[in-house]
Amino acid sequence: MNALTTWQRLLPVAALFTLAACGQGADAGGSGDDTAAPAAEDVVYRGSITVYQGVERDSAELCAVVAESYPPQCSGPPVAGWDWDAVEHEEAQGVRWGTYVVAGTFDGKAFTVTEDPLTLDEIDLAEHPELQYAEPEIGDPAEELSGAELQAITDELVDRFPALVFGGYPDEAAGVAVVDTLLVSPELEAYAAEHFPEDAVAFAPVLRPAE
Repeated sequence: MNALTTWQRLLPVAALFTLAACGQGADAGGSGDDTAAPAAEDVVYRGSITVYQGVERDSAELCAVVAESYPPQCSGPPVAGWDWDAVEHEEAQGVRWGTYVVAGTFDGKAFTVTEDPLTLDEIDLAEHPELQYAEPEIGDPAEELSGAELQAITDELVDRFPALVFGGYPDEAAGVAVVDTLLVSPELEAYAAEHFPEDAVAFAPVLRPAE
C-alpha cells in the first residue's frame, strides 16, 4: 500500500480523527495479587473512531489506523449491531465509512455496540474531555530497560494481540514502552502484568472504559 498511513486524532479545534490516549502502565505491571480481572464482555469502552466497511466485507469494522486514500482503506475488529442506515456516513466505490463516538463491549473477537453511535457534529467536545487527546500516564518503572528491550515489548504485544495493538514506541527518557492500542482488554492488561516489569508499559488506547 503506497497510501500514507495516519493515526486518528480528535482535537477540540479540529474535529477530525482521534487517538484518545490514556496511560494504564501503572496497572499493567500488576500488584501480584490473585484478584481476577473483570470479564471482557463486562467492560463498556467508549471513544471516537472510524467505522468502515469495504466492498467484500460482511460487516463494519473498527479502524484505529486509516490509510489516506479515497475511499480510505483500513481493517479492524468487526462491529456487531452496526446499522449503516441509522447513521450518517460517506460512501464511494461501494465503501462506507464515518467517524463516530461509539460505546460497546469487546469479547476478544468482535465489538458489540451498546449505545447509539454519535457523529462528531452531534456532541460538544468541550463538554467531553474524555474524548479529547491525552498523553499516556507514565508510571515509575520497576526495572531500567534499554530502547531495544522496550521496542521488543511493543513488538511482542503487536504479535500477541494483533486485533488490538497496532504500534508503539520506546520512550527511553521515561523508561517505558508506549503501546498504541484500540482498547485495553483485561486479557491484554493481564498479559502485560505477567510478562513485563511493573510500569514498563504505558497503554495509549483509542477506546477507554466508560465512566
